[in-house]
Amino acid sequence: MGPPNGWYSDLESLQRSDPGVEGRIVLLDQGAPIVTRESLMVLCKRGQHLQQPFPVFWIRHRNVRLIGPDLAHINSHKQISVEAGYGRPALGDDPAYRFFIHGEAVRLTGPWTSIVSRWMQVDKPQAYGHWLIDALPRLAVLGEFPTETQILVPGHKAQYQIDSLEMLGLSNRCRSTDEKLIEVEDYYFASPPSMIACYSPHTVATVRGMFLPLKDNRKATPKRFFVRRTGTKRNMTNEAEVLEFFRKAGWTIVDLVNLPFAEQIAWFADAEAIAGIHGSGMTNSLWSPRGCKIIELFSDQYLAGDAEWIAQCTGAEHHALIFPSDLEVNAIVDLNRVRAKLKSAGLL
Repeated sequence: MGPPNGWYSDLESLQRSDPGVEGRIVLLDQGAPIVTRESLMVLCKRGQHLQQPFPVFWIRHRNVRLIGPDLAHINSHKQISVEAGYGRPALGDDPAYRFFIHGEAVRLTGPWTSIVSRWMQVDKPQAYGHWLIDALPRLAVLGEFPTETQILVPGHKAQYQIDSLEMLGLSNRCRSTDEKLIEVEDYYFASPPSMIACYSPHTVATVRGMFLPLKDNRKATPKRFFVRRTGTKRNMTNEAEVLEFFRKAGWTIVDLVNLPFAEQIAWFADAEAIAGIHGSGMTNSLWSPRGCKIIELFSDQYLAGDAEWIAQCTGAEHHALIFPSDLEVNAIVDLNRVRAKLKSAGLL
């Protein structure tokens, strides 16, 4: 009973070649992005450009307990794997690190792996971007595990999560999970590929390799489109005016909520220009081709460099426009600046 009793490193066990340890280090360092003082990765102050080196590996454990809403695993000394908690700086805030272990664990026999984590918890919905960047890339090493290996996935799954697992042919191997204390007979831990939404060319290459060959090519898709963001927060105060501006410029307006996952991939993969207010939908820039021009609008109270670093990995051309905002963090978009940016990017 009680919370975890400290931490240990799976990666160090692999590097030391400890007796009985089985696994593989995929890579130790993914490099670093190009940044300037004006880069969104710098301006947002989230350290999205500072997390490398961030190793990627897998390791096998026998009769191990997974705890908390993020199902981090602990060893026989009740120490939590530091890599399951996204590294030492983040471990103190990890929900599993504060989880009070009590009661009887659910026992799972046979080989298992998991894509549950701090950013993809069992007991609540998580953002679309985290599914693409934090969860799905962990399946890249699935082919190195026994063919009968099953997968722990969050109990709350949105339609895009269901669709993406079906596209990969993995639905029948997934267990929707809401328990917070599980004992696994044979556990294959695949490490997260990056600290939350931080620079990770491995993630981009992995997810593109998984899904681009499976994209829906049955319909022609618009070459230029504006991605709407639903909701009344972190949106635009003058959304109707902005959308009308892009319509008149010949762009299609799209609400991604109404598009199946495979179609979203196709839209972005075949685009020559994409615009939109920052949000999870813009994570689809993962699929964009080299040379695609991305115009991302921001509220000055909510900045993030996700699409900027992704563009460095795909070869897309990313442009950012930052606007003042209201109390609901809605951007007050100046269309004169938008027009000037489109013109300078060769889109008007």
